[in-house]
Amino acid sequence: MEKKVFAFRARLEKRGVARAGRERSGWLTPYEVDTLFSDALWAGQGANLDVCVPARATDEALAWVRSRFERLQKQGIRVRVRRDDAWEFRDVAGAGRV
Repeated sequence: MEKKVFAFRARLEKRGVARAGRERSGWLTPYEVDTLFSDALWAGQGANLDVCVPARATDEALAWVRSRFERLQKQGIRVRVRRDDAWEFRDVAGAGRV
């Protein structure tokens, strides 16, 4: 099975805490998925997790990222995974990642 790794930006906001939030960006590796997932659980019910991927991400990529976080919704955490149309990612290292 092919490993999937995506560039991402994420913001996690804890409910009821003004101006509080955590932001992360980088490669959405399995380790980073676990970290974001744990952070969201820490934030608790009513938290918001917003994950952005580059504009050129495929529908398959978007569905894969969404599937990583869908269990959080059962914990009362709002999750939004979307393309950022203003973010045109260019992999200058040629790593072939999306």
